[in-house]
Amino acid sequence: MYGSDCHVMDDPPAPPNGSKVVTLLFRLSTLALALTSAVVMATASECTIYGLHDGAAATATVVTFKDYQPFVYLVGSNIAATILEVAAIYLQVVAGNKQGGDADDEEDAPPPPMINPRVVLVAADVAVQVLLYSATGTVFAAAMAYGPQISACAGAAGGHLCEQVRSSKIISLAASLAAGLASIAKDVPLPFSVWPHM
Repeated sequence: MYGSDCHVMDDPPAPPNGSKVVTLLFRLSTLALALTSAVVMATASECTIYGLHDGAAATATVVTFKDYQPFVYLVGSNIAATILEVAAIYLQVVAGNKQGGDADDEEDAPPPPMINPRVVLVAADVAVQVLLYSATGTVFAAAMAYGPQISACAGAAGGHLCEQVRSSKIISLAASLAAGLASIAKDVPLPFSVWPHM
């Protein structure tokens, strides 16, 4: 009955969050691959190597991944990278949501933190890549240097050290690539959105 000139103002569309979603997927992949690589290496079974010593009878030597420092370094580095990646995911999801709040909430919002979450996120990304690339490179070099010893474990009675070292280094390489792609994807604007908006 009564006319009204009031118009409901629609909220402006949210900016596309495609790069955030792709970055989050790469971060989750990095986390899963780094942890898997560390577990595969840490559970490498004992290997018994039989070799001749000074022309005498064959002597048995039992080795594990702990006998090779590069393999121990991979386990430690990948676990540290996993922890840092968990922190990076938390910062991206939680801190990103707090920074993307409405303008009406700015008056009631607490003062900004002294440490910028974006700076911490960049530092975590760099640390993850350094840990993963250095561990992966070290293990690839060690696998070539200790090739004959590790290959001697490939027999049926020798344990699964050879297969697990090979699998762990390939998984660690995949984690390194995922970490690098995550750092690239966050700076590339992608023109699509995925629910929920982050």
